[in-house]
Amino acid sequence: MDPKRYEHLTISVEPHEMRMSHWVYAPRVVDARDGRVVLDLSGGPWDLVSCSPSTAAVELLLRKYPGEHEAVCLSIRLADNSLWLGDSPVAAGDIAGALG
Repeated sequence: MDPKRYEHLTISVEPHEMRMSHWVYAPRVVDARDGRVVLDLSGGPWDLVSCSPSTAAVELLLRKYPGEHEAVCLSIRLADNSLWLGDSPVAAGDIAGALG
């Protein structure tokens, strides 16, 4: 998948094989203005299902491999690049624990 650009955020996927012919497309989000990595789930079990931009945020629908759990929606607010799960803010360093 080619990188997608939403406002100042560039979203790409880093595909990696979890098991024989089971691929996960983990998202990586970079602020194109300064090159800062906002989110990097590379090498982990989170698969990007879809991206939905709005005027205030980009919502990433993520599914955890092997797909036995419901997908979760992680929002990145465009005003400050903050990460949100539902109504709760999440620190970038705590994202793996917050996602579960």
